[in-house]
Amino acid sequence: MNDVLLVCDLDGTLLDSSGQIDQLSLKKIKKFCEDGGHFVICTGRMDTDIQYVEQKLGFAGEYRISQNGAVIKDKHNQSILLETIPSEYIPKLNQAIFAGGLRTEVSDENNRHFPSPRKPEEVAEFVDSSKVIEDLPAYISAGEISPTIYLTFGNEKAFLPIKSAITESLGADKVTVIQTSPSSLEVFSNKVSKGKAVELIQQKLGISSNNLYVVGDAESDVSMFTLTNHSYAVQEAEKAICEKANCYQKTVGDVVADIYYHKKEERI
Repeated sequence: MNDVLLVCDLDGTLLDSSGQIDQLSLKKIKKFCEDGGHFVICTGRMDTDIQYVEQKLGFAGEYRISQNGAVIKDKHNQSILLETIPSEYIPKLNQAIFAGGLRTEVSDENNRHFPSPRKPEEVAEFVDSSKVIEDLPAYISAGEISPTIYLTFGNEKAFLPIKSAITESLGADKVTVIQTSPSSLEVFSNKVSKGKAVELIQQKLGISSNNLYVVGDAESDVSMFTLTNHSYAVQEAEKAICEKANCYQKTVGDVVADIYYHKKEERI
């Protein structure tokens, strides 16, 4: 299995809605790794959450892809990739994003930064790496952090002025501006995607497209699907996502079973 790379998302993919991994999938992934397979988690979460999940799993991947591809670290915690928003864009982004008065959180390589404390029920991370900065725009403008992602909360109507202001001040396509849910808008480098991050790891490990298996459940995972014919939607993935993947399976464990089946077929 040392020529096979399995990449999977966390929420809604490796983890269920309760943040748990089913025991059969866990058993199959462990066997895959023991047999020499390469296993990498690729998520929108922070790197600390991947490490937390790996500890729960009982094994660590050679690489960890976090923040939807903006950050890649190896198992020795060395930085392989850090794709921040270009510093020359920051003043105009700050003006466009913070002017509307909507709650905005800003991440850098290692932390999420908030303008005020969150309620306990609002903390979705496994490991809380957040910092509270009361005057977040000034903190960013002073160069205290190098932002990877701006995350703003509101609704589609409230986001329209922000989108327009970014386009007017920076021009089109200088950064990626995407509504990631009905209540959230993200801004990040246009060089960032899960697909680009996985492609880099694929090259580093020397894995062919035919031996690459990618698993996800959301729009952010689709950029991985184009890299291989072995792309899978799982769990409760919406119909539109399932249609963009080559296959559907219920769990990551079922995908691992497919890998062993395909390898057996190759030997016949």
